[in-house]
Amino acid sequence: MLPNSKMAKAVRFALISGAATAALTAPAVFAASEDESVERIQVTGSRIKRTDMETATPITVLSADDMAKQGFTNIQDALQSLTSTTSAMTGQSVHGFTPAASSISLRNAGANRTLTLINGKRLNQYPKPANGTDNFVDTANLPMEAVARIEVLKSGGSAIYGADAVGGVINIILKKDFEGVALKYRHGDTFEGGGGSDRIALSLGASSDRGNVSTFIEFTNTEQLKATDRENFGLHTDKVPYSDFSNYSSYGARIAGGTGARQLTPDECTAGGFFWDAGNTRCGFDRSQWRDLEPERTRFISSTNFNYELSDDVSFVGRLDFAEAKSTTRIEPMAINDYDVTVDGSNVTVSSGDLTKTFNNKTTVLGGDFANAEDGKYYYVRRLHEFGNRTGETKTRNYFFTAGLEGVVFEDYNWDASVNYGRTNVDVFRGGYATVGGMFDYITAGENGNSLLKNISSEDVEAASYTPFERAQSTQKNVQANITGSAFDMPAGEALFAFGAEYTEQDYQSESDSESAKGNILTTGGSSGAGDRSYWATYAELSMPVLDQLTVDVAVRYDEYSDFGGNVSPQITVQYRPMDELLIRASATSVFRAPDMHRVYGDATKGFNQVIDFKQCQAMGGTPAQPNSDPKINEICNELHIDTTTGANKDLEAETGYTANIGAVWGGDSLNASFDLWEWKLDDMVSDISTSKAAREYDTYEDMLTRDADGTITHINAVAMNLAYQKVRGIDFTAGYGWDLNDLGEFKLNFQGTYILLSEGQTDPTADIDDDIDDGGLPQYRANLILGYYIEDFETTLGAYHTARMHGVSYKSFKKSATDAGEAFDESAHEVASMTKWNLTAGYNITDAIKVQAGVINLFDAGPNFDPTDSSWPHYPRGVYNARGREFFLEGEVKF
Repeated sequence: MLPNSKMAKAVRFALISGAATAALTAPAVFAASEDESVERIQVTGSRIKRTDMETATPITVLSADDMAKQGFTNIQDALQSLTSTTSAMTGQSVHGFTPAASSISLRNAGANRTLTLINGKRLNQYPKPANGTDNFVDTANLPMEAVARIEVLKSGGSAIYGADAVGGVINIILKKDFEGVALKYRHGDTFEGGGGSDRIALSLGASSDRGNVSTFIEFTNTEQLKATDRENFGLHTDKVPYSDFSNYSSYGARIAGGTGARQLTPDECTAGGFFWDAGNTRCGFDRSQWRDLEPERTRFISSTNFNYELSDDVSFVGRLDFAEAKSTTRIEPMAINDYDVTVDGSNVTVSSGDLTKTFNNKTTVLGGDFANAEDGKYYYVRRLHEFGNRTGETKTRNYFFTAGLEGVVFEDYNWDASVNYGRTNVDVFRGGYATVGGMFDYITAGENGNSLLKNISSEDVEAASYTPFERAQSTQKNVQANITGSAFDMPAGEALFAFGAEYTEQDYQSESDSESAKGNILTTGGSSGAGDRSYWATYAELSMPVLDQLTVDVAVRYDEYSDFGGNVSPQITVQYRPMDELLIRASATSVFRAPDMHRVYGDATKGFNQVIDFKQCQAMGGTPAQPNSDPKINEICNELHIDTTTGANKDLEAETGYTANIGAVWGGDSLNASFDLWEWKLDDMVSDISTSKAAREYDTYEDMLTRDADGTITHINAVAMNLAYQKVRGIDFTAGYGWDLNDLGEFKLNFQGTYILLSEGQTDPTADIDDDIDDGGLPQYRANLILGYYIEDFETTLGAYHTARMHGVSYKSFKKSATDAGEAFDESAHEVASMTKWNLTAGYNITDAIKVQAGVINLFDAGPNFDPTDSSWPHYPRGVYNARGREFFLEGEVKF
């Protein structure tokens, strides 16, 4: 079969149309005229070099031109657009452990189960784990201008690449032989203000008869996007108008517990810099006035590729990457309730942990706040706004180097060998914090101490302030070798093989300052740990044309880890072509994943979270996520601030499971389409139960909860463990059609959609099965429709990106509460509405050397759809939506 038959074209479409874009332009490497010899190339999902991109596993390809046509600014934006992406971690995670990093999750497997490569080589893991637990590869610092295309394998790849390739594989292929000089400038901004960006890219390349050196340099500067910039979406205030369960923070200034303690009047509240919440008659705080939606950040990226022919059959190849980024996040000031006040007759005792001091005249102590208080226990609830924003400045430096040889032996066998080294350093410096002891000294200073209902002077703020910091580093050293070629002849053609081996060493260390590690800093904790592991692997692949219409590929890989043992991963794929226009494909792969290093070696991660104490709320007669006039009930039912600990587990085992895919591809002269039914499952899945889930499903997770004498949650402890299983099943569908309008140009339409049929899991063999779709937070389907029009030197693209309705994150809890109470449950009132975002771009080639492009992203200013069950700001799923709103960009490129 010729490489450019209708079937080959159809297979190319099936491989590349997953992004609903690649048919707009086809990279030159994928096409050749029928009378030309076609060079064998390596496609993601196999190490066998082939004469075409025909494989039995579904692959999405985004070329650099495709990404530019849709207006994507960086690789993260492009990857988020894929319908197989179920969630993403972006710069919106301003309250998390990794606000400066980005990642995506393919097929609801999680970012730590999505493998990311550059030119087929593994990247170093980010040293600060997501949520303090999960290791992942940061996609924020990957070079945009150096990219030739991105290949996304939407299936497991453990038999080819080893661990982590459960949800899929992202392989970024860089430009290899760039020549000349190109300068590109892009300016983008939002229509409502905030979040503007500038990007300058310089590409340099020179070639000789024997080699090429190419350097790509980018610098990006992005402005801060504040919550107050999005009043049009209602995000400028805690009381979001679209959510009945949103509420101002009760952490303004008040005294809780007992009776008779002095409280602030409305005038005193506002004069003190707080917010009088008239609806709940309390002195509260509007946190959104202080919050980022996205942080201010700068980014420098450089990538240098080189190749040189040492002889006719051997070439020296390599790459040197360096990236440096800085990100500054700003959130609301500290909120504390850490200092207890006990009134006993005329004595007043202030305490916090081991710190304690007793005063003997309650009429004058602490500004007279307890002069009329009855005996009992009290505590200050206070927003320390005098300390200003809590800030986090994260500096990241990435280094990567690879060097190797590749060549041909015996005329028909391609081989390669390389050494690879990667390192990531992260430094985090925080501001706006105080030590527990420093604030205790302020409250108890002198003969009578100080009232926390009164403003704190700048001198006292400086005396109690502390600057926490954290340093983290991860490295990866790797040696690998591979050979591929013809194994033997069969009646239907050559059987092709690949065989190789690799050895890898990984280590990481993350260390907080001593005070944070001891838990001595108000409202923040530390995430420390250190560990190392090594593993070696060997693998083999064999592709056999059993019949003219039937090809069977088999692969097997063995990995041996220093810390948990070995694993064998087999794979089988089948391609059947009953006619030129039709390909039927199937694959089954064993997958496994080594436990995250931080989950094995990390120290206990201390943190703070906000939960609804469902059990105590109902016991006190309150309604979860509903305002209550009683401050204590309101706190427990809406924003109970608790301590959390996430611990490592050195006895974790590897996750093991399978992925399977069966589908068909149709290719004609104008119409192309593909359909795939897929499934993956992992047993012994490593995870921990979220604090909100533990508080919500207290019957199941009561052993994780620590409660005080009154029955209120004070601490949640979650230790990583091998849970029972997770299974996800879905359908991918793609279709494309092109119209040649002769002198009027060319019009192309592409569609791609992913529909999740099932996503379920079990925390232990005796627990109920959790339905992720019903539980909430997971859109059941996503679909993209891309239309392109081209005539001479002008092109324009219109893209529509649709996300389906989904249940709110606490849908299950609200449904259970209504059912238990015998009340009717309105399903639609607890769902997140669907959303369609439109992008419009246009480009014009003024000359062969000058091109201009402009576009509007989110043409109709679609905002994030709010979750009516989420009482936490910003009340929408940040892994699915953002609040940038409508934005435009202008871009110009000059080639010399």
